[in-house]
Amino acid sequence: MRFQKDAKIEDIVIGKHKRSYVMMCIPTLGMVSIKFMFAGMRMQMPMNGQVFQHIVEGMEVGAARNKAVEDLMTLPQEQRPQYLFFLGDDMLPEWDAFVKLYEEMEEGKWDMLTGLYFLKGEPPTPLVWRADHVGRMQPGKDFTIGDVIWVDLTGLDFTLIRVSLLEKMKSPWFKTGPSLKSEYDPLEPYIESQGIISHTEDAWFISRAKQFEAKIGVHTGVRVSHLDVKSGNVY
Repeated sequence: MRFQKDAKIEDIVIGKHKRSYVMMCIPTLGMVSIKFMFAGMRMQMPMNGQVFQHIVEGMEVGAARNKAVEDLMTLPQEQRPQYLFFLGDDMLPEWDAFVKLYEEMEEGKWDMLTGLYFLKGEPPTPLVWRADHVGRMQPGKDFTIGDVIWVDLTGLDFTLIRVSLLEKMKSPWFKTGPSLKSEYDPLEPYIESQGIISHTEDAWFISRAKQFEAKIGVHTGVRVSHLDVKSGNVY
């Protein structure tokens, strides 16, 4: 449990200390795995914090993420949470994964922070890109597990985003569509070299967030397993 450094004991006793306030969004097309349910049930939340779930069902993931932000923005300014947390419906987090991510965000160095998870495939590869590297960054080579590193691109399925960043941006916050072209210059040569002709909603969001000088990071000490629902394999 973490209190702000200047909290007074008398404020804590009567409930005036700062509490975590997070909107958790789970985009899903419908049915989810029992493994996902069990992992979510055991995932610890910050003590005395308020975390409310917002499930967006039956929509393409980019549209679902955008709908979540639109719904959040309908709240009066004074009622908005501090963070928006995206949890993919095929993520299997460790019990303390969210708390680790939250505590690092509370240090104030990041506008968006995600856990470390891997693409489904053999060999599994981490969703960590940076413009000064060729291809995805690899643990043990480009970073040490446990490091919190800045990135140019990552996935969003276990991610905390400051609502203050979202407030600076305009709709659409997320969008899936054709090639980014000049909209995401740092990785464009790599994207083109891989024959990728469309971008995902995470690349769209990060490209726009960087226009607002957002600090994007990956907490490699927050390892989140990635479930392939069809095969049952976990990466």
